[in-house]
Amino acid sequence: MMKKLSQHDIDAFVAAQHAEIYGYVENIPADARQRKIRGDVTLPLSPDTGREFAQFFQEFYENQLFNGEASPTESFFLESLAKRFDISGMESAIVAAASRYDILLHQSQRANYAFLSKDFATYSQILATMKQQNSVLTAVVPVEEPEPSMTLQEAWDGFLVFKSDWDPKIRQENEKYFEVIREVLGADTQVNKITRRDIKSLLEAVAELPRQNKKPYNKMTVRECLDLDDVPEADLVSPRTVNGYLKLCQGLFSTYLTGEMDVLASSPTLNVRYEAHSKSYGDYSKTEMRRLVAHFKTLSGWKKWIPLLLAYTGARRAEIAKLKRSDVRLDDDSQRYYIMIDDTKTEAGTRQVPLSLHLLDLGFLDYVEGFSAGDSLFPDLTNFNQITHFFHDIREALEIPYLNDYGARRIVHSLRHTFITEARKTNELTPVQKVVGHEHSGEGQTQRYTHKFTVSNLLPVVDSIYWD
Repeated sequence: MMKKLSQHDIDAFVAAQHAEIYGYVENIPADARQRKIRGDVTLPLSPDTGREFAQFFQEFYENQLFNGEASPTESFFLESLAKRFDISGMESAIVAAASRYDILLHQSQRANYAFLSKDFATYSQILATMKQQNSVLTAVVPVEEPEPSMTLQEAWDGFLVFKSDWDPKIRQENEKYFEVIREVLGADTQVNKITRRDIKSLLEAVAELPRQNKKPYNKMTVRECLDLDDVPEADLVSPRTVNGYLKLCQGLFSTYLTGEMDVLASSPTLNVRYEAHSKSYGDYSKTEMRRLVAHFKTLSGWKKWIPLLLAYTGARRAEIAKLKRSDVRLDDDSQRYYIMIDDTKTEAGTRQVPLSLHLLDLGFLDYVEGFSAGDSLFPDLTNFNQITHFFHDIREALEIPYLNDYGARRIVHSLRHTFITEARKTNELTPVQKVVGHEHSGEGQTQRYTHKFTVSNLLPVVDSIYWD
């Protein structure tokens, strides 16, 4: 259904057209000068031709005005507005606006003739009048309040009433689903601000969730489950569950908000599909990494440094997001900076990760110097899902597919997998494991003597990564 045309819409349309004609008149001197420089004689440069144009406009539009015939302006206004609005009942108002605009067109040609005749006083007077009219038109166009929407939580509350006939078991399952939807999309988000990209990002986040009926996940909050990295493939939710979330969103946004309540013109779930695919993580190609890194360099704050740190350290999302100023340190022996990761549940996860020289060249230490010792390096980051959502948007904007040729998922966590894959091409397994915080395999009795690698020992791993 097209929006019903209002007087406000007509006024706004006329104001835009008036501004365009005023701009033409204002630029007459500059345009004439440029035509002269280019030697362009296809447009009127003499007073005679300027006068002819002005007379033509006057006679043509006067005839149209007084003989009752539809002018080209009327046709233009009617066709333009009909493409965007339901104009039924507003035809007379459109014709009236077009008639006023015809007079404006005549003014513009009078101004052109005055300038070409070197009657600059008349040209300036017409320009001043049109400027005043333009200001009045802009000022009188009323500012319409945005049509009332509703928050996601309000929409859900209404949806529950709408679906009051749900079986209790189905209702309970859907309410658990909505806990995740609310956490990812935001309870206070206006539903008319939720996009198709947001729905796709939600489904990607859901696909990373563990089965919450298994230990230890059944004791975790929704936020804790969303913040998890490295969930074993066997523990991930099934494709059927992800499709369940999509169907619930379709019911909420399409059936209820669009079809029943007419709150949305179209549903953000339109043409969104979810197909079963591999649960394993895919890597990004070197070309894709170059595109990602090049884009992140153009940003600022956490949107720049968190993804760059992930790309050049192989660390987990949560490990980087939790960094403090005091975690960035200088190693005396190698004179290289590193980050100390110790907010971890495993011994292998507590480690020193050398900082790539590429990060230092980009100014990471200058960024760090802006914080005090105990400060978080990313104070504007309120939850890890911000990183996920942001990264998904960038990946799609750069047209990097979610799935690789083998159906494996490429997400934020895939930066870690890509780092490991690239580092293993030129490094032994153990130092790579030390850098990324994996449990160390194949060490046997020697583990007690070798488990503390120095920063110097680990430099070859990070220095082998080059995405530029």
